[in-house]
Amino acid sequence: MAVSAVPSNTLDKNAFLKLFTVQLKNQDPLNPMDATAFTAQMAQFSSLEQLYNINTNLDHLISSQNTLLQGLAVNLIGKTVALQDGSSGQVTGISFEGKDTSIILDNQKTVLLTEIKNISI
Repeated sequence: MAVSAVPSNTLDKNAFLKLFTVQLKNQDPLNPMDATAFTAQMAQFSSLEQLYNINTNLDHLISSQNTLLQGLAVNLIGKTVALQDGSSGQVTGISFEGKDTSIILDNQKTVLLTEIKNISI
């Protein structure tokens, strides 16, 4: 079985830090890196790390939101909903497909929650 590496045009924070430390180790001691350049690179690393943390937190937030949405969707069972396309039906079940939450109507039609226009008892 052959394994091929797919080159990436992006650096993660670990690759950036490795590159930065190699640069520091290999600099000329008689002509060290300019303090301004050093500060700029440290600021770039700090920004990269913060963006990574923000992305991680957004992933957690989306996951929590999906869990909350699934819990709320269960309350729709037995209610009649009107859809964006003008049709309507009674909710008989809920479907969780990946990150999507859908309702199942009494006519066996499955629609995303975002397609609901009205909810009535």
